[in-house]
This record gives sequence, C-alpha cells and structure tokens, in this order.
Amino acid sequence: MIYNNLILNENLFNLFKNYTNKNLPHSFIFYGNEGVGKFGHAIEFSNLILSKNADKNITEDKIKKNLHENINFILPLPKSRTISKNDPALKAVSKSDIDDIFNKIKLKLENPYFNINIDKANTILINSIRDIKKKINLSNFNNQYNIYIIMNADKLCYPRSESANSLLKILEEPNENNLFILITSNISQMLETLTSRCVKIFFPKLKSNDINNFLNDNYNINNENISFISHCSKGNNSFAIDFLNEFEELKKDYITLITLLNNFEIREWQKFSILLKDKNKFKILLKLLLVLLVDAANNKEVLPVYNFIGREVQKIFSLEIERINIAVDLINKTNDNLKKNIHLPLLLTTFYLEIYNVLNEH
Repeated sequence: MIYNNLILNENLFNLFKNYTNKNLPHSFIFYGNEGVGKFGHAIEFSNLILSKNADKNITEDKIKKNLHENINFILPLPKSRTISKNDPALKAVSKSDIDDIFNKIKLKLENPYFNINIDKANTILINSIRDIKKKINLSNFNNQYNIYIIMNADKLCYPRSESANSLLKILEEPNENNLFILITSNISQMLETLTSRCVKIFFPKLKSNDINNFLNDNYNINNENISFISHCSKGNNSFAIDFLNEFEELKKDYITLITLLNNFEIREWQKFSILLKDKNKFKILLKLLLVLLVDAANNKEVLPVYNFIGREVQKIFSLEIERINIAVDLINKTNDNLKKNIHLPLLLTTFYLEIYNVLNEH
C-alpha cells in the first residue's frame, strides 16, 4: 500500500484487484463528492497494476516519491505565457508555479486528502492533452502500462471543451497499455460523450464514524471536538482535516457568528468581519452555518453535538422550517456572490443584515 492514512473502500479496492487479473479497461472515471479519497484510490489502483510484474517495494518507493516513469499527472494549470500548438504544456507555466505544483503533488502523495489549490488554474490546457498524444506513441517504460491520472477532470470541459474533445479522440482509439483515470467531483459538468467512454466508479460519501476514527487515529484531539468535526464534515475528510488544523480559531469565530445572528450588534459585526477578510474562512463558517440550519430543520436529535455553543444554538433549533429554508437560500446566494468580484466588506455587511432579519422576524 502507498498510503497508511487512506480510508480505504474495501469493495472498490477488491474491484480494482479483479480488474488487474483480467482484461483491463482503458479508461475509468472516479466520481463522487470532494474529500472521499478518489485520488488516493487512483494511486493504490495504479500501484496494483504497476507492481504486478515488477518489484513491489521499488514500485511503491517510486510512486511515493513521484518518480515512477509510468505515472503521469494531468491537472489544471495557470497560463503565465502564450505558447504554440506544439509546445509542452509546462512551457505556459512560470518556474515558481511549476515548483509549487510539484510540491503540492508530493504533499498529495503523502496525504490523499490534501487539497491541491493552484491560483488561476482554471482549465486543463489543450497542450496537456497534446503532450499525452505525443507520449502514447512512444514505447512504454519496462513494457508496463502508462497511467494518466487526470485531476479535476471536469476542467477539461471548462471554459471551453477543446481539451475534452481532444482527449475523446484518444479514448475512441486507445493505444495498447495506456490507462486513463479521470477524477472529478463534478461529473455533471462533463461531456457525456467523454464520460460514456469510461468505466464509471462512484465513490460514496464517507461515514461520520469513519472520519471520527480517522481523526482519532491520526490526531490528538478530544472526543467532543472530533464528534463535532466529523458531523459537520458530511463525508468530506479533506474538509475535516482543514477544519481540524484551524479548529480552535474557527470554533471561537463560529460561536461569535451564532451569537451575533441572535443578537443584533452591527458594530460588533463590523469588528468581526475584519477577521473574515479571508474568503476561505468565511466560506468555512458559511458551510458550518448551513449544516447547523439543515440539522435544525431535519435532524434535531443531534442538538447535543452543538452544546459547546451554549443556549444561543437552541434558538436556531426552534426556528420554523420556512424561515430556515429562506436562510439556506441566502447562504447559497452568498456563496455564489463570493465567486464574483464583489467588495467583500459590503458583501459581509449585506449578508449579516439579511440573515439576521430572516432569523429574527417577529
């Protein structure tokens, strides 16, 4: 095994073992929500294939160090400079971005739940697919499978579909001993003509108990906090780890948020919003608030999970369902607005005024 920190889906892993013992399809698409271990399973699947006719220890060591000749990673890239049709994709990327990408892939090979976020990497470049076309016509190292792991595969189709159409031509007439594993959390945004060429492997959400056990095994944190984190993660272990890494600060901010939603203090909100100038922190707090509202509407028996907040949370759980639904819509609208170039202080103030009125109408 490559990872000792992957929540392994035994059913899927056994399926992968079966595939290595018979005719292997030339393309797969691993899909499901974020943070369920799709990339980690793609690596373990690759290890099964490449270890079959090679020294297992050497193969695993190469994969862990991102040195295996037969594994190729394709992912969205930032385009720092204009390149020609025949140039390699990496020529479009600055040296600092290349270093950042390789460092993040290395971290992903150490921690399957590490999020690779690269600024301005909004699409998979057509040159990345042209690079594949050049390579598949060459002889494979050690006559083994060349494996192409395409991360964020929905970005093949956005903002234009030229990369997807180019890959489709490869998948329509695949060369022998070439395997494609497309990974996406947004399969609905992909071309059906592309996904229909792949064997679809669905990854279900992780169970709260699985995340709970993972956090217990890998981190030193008390059980009450672990229960809250695993509950709020809703099957996303990447979110659980990010939440855990900033837990004490986020916990304090979350309590402040709930208090201000129940007690109108615009000056206190303005002071608080200064701390929320980091969009990512605000997004996390919105996600936690969304989970709380959904629980208040549908899952009132989990109220003890929120005991650390105090009596303020009981007011949320006593809200009428109609009011909760309006608040949920407002949070979703705010999340959409965060993607736009809206002045953040104005967005935060507008959000506070609107959601306070929704939650406290008389």
